[in-house]
Amino acid sequence: MSTTIDESGSRAKLEASLEKHCKTFATRNANARVWALETEIDEKYARTQRRYLGTSGNVEHTDPNALMGAHFTLTVLQQPAGHKQPMHHHDEEEVFFVLQGRPTIIWEYAGESVKRQLDRWDMIYNPPGQVHGIVNETDEDCFFQVMLGNPTPERPKYLDPRLRRLQTADRPDEEIRAKD
Repeated sequence: MSTTIDESGSRAKLEASLEKHCKTFATRNANARVWALETEIDEKYARTQRRYLGTSGNVEHTDPNALMGAHFTLTVLQQPAGHKQPMHHHDEEEVFFVLQGRPTIIWEYAGESVKRQLDRWDMIYNPPGQVHGIVNETDEDCFFQVMLGNPTPERPKYLDPRLRRLQTADRPDEEIRAKD
């Protein structure tokens, strides 16, 4: 579907629409609040998210400043050297695309665990329900693009019952709203 603009003043409206739909790294805030509850369990879970499209990380998805897509979210995560994600899954499909660094993806199923290190420009597709996590076993920060197949996804479904308890009480929406 293309942008719909009426005939009068179409160039100015088209330019305004283009600006509204363009997000830059410089205008995205690195936000650690999304996963603050995880750091109560392990400080190595700390990482940041720069949200470009959708309301990933929100509970109620009511952010009036978020640019919403019709079918997916897009964020960029920065994971410091030596840090990791807790094992979790989503109801939605998820894609990680490595922009910088060499993160290691871990998958679990039926008590078995496998892992694979990724390089810059590599991608991993996590099917819905696939338990996964990423660990940065290198000495440099990793940046990767994340897409979830739902513009208003639920938060991660953790395997750790302590994280599930903390998540039930955690309401980060106001603190992670888009600032633009």
